Amino acid sequence: MYATAVSHTKRYRTTQKNPTAGKERLRLAQFAVCLVLFLVVFLGKGAFPNQMQQVGQLLAANVDVSGLVLELGERLSEQNGALAQVGDFCMEVLGLEKQAQLPAQLAQEQQFLNQTTTLSEQVEHYLKQEISQERLEQGQAVAVAPDQQEQTPQIQQEPAVPPVGTVVTSANYTGLALPENYTMDELSIGELDTVTPVMGHLWSTYGYRDHPVDGEYKFHNGVDLGASAGETIGAFASGTVDYIGENDTHGLYLQLDHGNGVKTFYAHCSKLCVSQGQTVAKGEKVAEVGSTGVSTGPHLHLEIKVNGIHVNPVYYIDYISVS
Repeated sequence: MYATAVSHTKRYRTTQKNPTAGKERLRLAQFAVCLVLFLVVFLGKGAFPNQMQQVGQLLAANVDVSGLVLELGERLSEQNGALAQVGDFCMEVLGLEKQAQLPAQLAQEQQFLNQTTTLSEQVEHYLKQEISQERLEQGQAVAVAPDQQEQTPQIQQEPAVPPVGTVVTSANYTGLALPENYTMDELSIGELDTVTPVMGHLWSTYGYRDHPVDGEYKFHNGVDLGASAGETIGAFASGTVDYIGENDTHGLYLQLDHGNGVKTFYAHCSKLCVSQGQTVAKGEKVAEVGSTGVSTGPHLHLEIKVNGIHVNPVYYIDYISVS
């Protein structure tokens, strides 16, 4: 009876777990993990230095992996002797510190990656959060300054062209009363595509003047562009020949209708090159410079009318100023 009891007691004791042995096994397992890390880092730095640098960057940028390694290193560092040294080594080779904190830029990136985002949101995020490749190769994550962030290009809309006849520039005229249907203001001619009929010297301007022939002070309803006789006169814009004619005052003349209320008048021509009702293109030859009618020399007398109102041609053409 006594022998049986003793035998039972021995069996009971042999089945008891040793707490100290469990801790030792845990430490050995932790030591083995660090040893493997040591071998990987040590051998990898010699054989694949660039690759190991990238691995270190990935570990530093990954919150979970860094946390686990940091925690393991801290636990081993709390031990005495060889395990403590291995723990310190693990933390050192991985570039971790006990009080290490994730950089703000990487923390924001981690938060973004943990969210459910669409493809367009991801594209926008990475366009606005560029990281310098050069800094990244040095193991530094740098946030792009707000003034350097790539801005989403925006389409610049062209300003709307005012309707034909709208006042674009007010001349603030204070001279003599203007004749009926004349203005000194610049009026819109819409989207009409135009050219200068002939590049010449501005002999006489639009407005009141002393007439060069009869000497009377009266209103000049166009501009005179001095040019060589026979020089080509091009159409101000595409349109239709409204009429052609000849008289003692204007000599050979013609008028073009450009549509939408815009018309141009050409006088003192030496030759007309179009006929009434003909369609012409912008810049197409319609006449040649001359000195017919009441004229002191070869030039083009040009008038522009918008919705029946005479306007100053200098708003719409190029010319050579007379010094």
